[in-house]
Amino acid sequence: MQGKKGGKSLPQHLILDTFLLQIEDDMPPTLLRVENLKTEFRTSQGIVQAVRGISFEVGRGEIVGIVGESGSGKSVTALSLMRLIASPPGRITEGRVLLEDQDLLTLSESQMCALRGDKIAMVFQDPFSSLNPTMTLGAQIAEPLRLHRKMSKEEAKKRVIELMTAVRIPNPETRYRQYPHEISGGQRQRIVIAIAFALDPDLLIADEPTTALDVTVQAQILSLMKEMQRRHNTGIALITHDLGVVAEVCDRALVMYAGKIVESGTVEQIFHSPQHPYTRGLLASLPQMDSTGRKRLYSIPGQPPDLAHLPPGCPFYERCGFHIERCLEVDPPPVFTNTGQMARCIRIEEIAPFVRQ
Repeated sequence: MQGKKGGKSLPQHLILDTFLLQIEDDMPPTLLRVENLKTEFRTSQGIVQAVRGISFEVGRGEIVGIVGESGSGKSVTALSLMRLIASPPGRITEGRVLLEDQDLLTLSESQMCALRGDKIAMVFQDPFSSLNPTMTLGAQIAEPLRLHRKMSKEEAKKRVIELMTAVRIPNPETRYRQYPHEISGGQRQRIVIAIAFALDPDLLIADEPTTALDVTVQAQILSLMKEMQRRHNTGIALITHDLGVVAEVCDRALVMYAGKIVESGTVEQIFHSPQHPYTRGLLASLPQMDSTGRKRLYSIPGQPPDLAHLPPGCPFYERCGFHIERCLEVDPPPVFTNTGQMARCIRIEEIAPFVRQ
């Protein structure tokens, strides 16, 4: 990109601002905007700062992956967006969650109930515990249709059969009368997806939707979710610990560590040009083979910090091979590349060609 106008060089910050505006023009319309979200839990060991001021966006028709180790704050983020944090002991202490400019954190519980399943839906990690064992599959898919759309029993059944067919449930007329324990785990997750898409939601939050499934079924479920997302132009926030899933279906990725987003960018940027040492560690941990067909798995040394007793400075300090003493003094601010990629590390400009915003 040229940094000149009328034969004179433009200031670097103006070049960056112009470049970022061009990037924004290419992005889909914003559906979800999360601003400085903070969620904590009061425990006997102290206050656990599970989500510590995260901000991100999901565009309409876009799939954004949220990835990180267990305990990084991914699932708490998902539950916070849905306003499903159990209180006590948890509470959202700060921030805004804007769904098409409507702040979900300011709504009453009855208003949120009207939105859940309609404008915003969720697919949970365990399909068996997500379904009611005392209700037939057909009745569970029909429930949101009758509650939100006031459909008659006959209208709802017709729509349920259509949804079962769309998620490739065999013999939908028979499955309609069956119970969750009578079908496989992969089929249960298809039923959960059918419930989630029953009302054509604008936003779907999927929390580890393939973790409980074997590899073959995982691939089928991911393909199905992407197909349904394209059909309904739904924005998806996909929570996962599996970078392979991110590479398979996501447009952009957010890397979480110790309750914060430490890196964000397109999937191509994250996989081909990772900037944060933690992201590099996650990628290095993926199984690989050398010329002999064997290669020892890399693991990031140490353990994530105790979120009830966070150390000063960078939370990744003890596990980072690039740390210096100053890392103990500074909570890393976000640093941006001229392509919009972000990472939180005070040494980024030494490690990679970053430009501060």
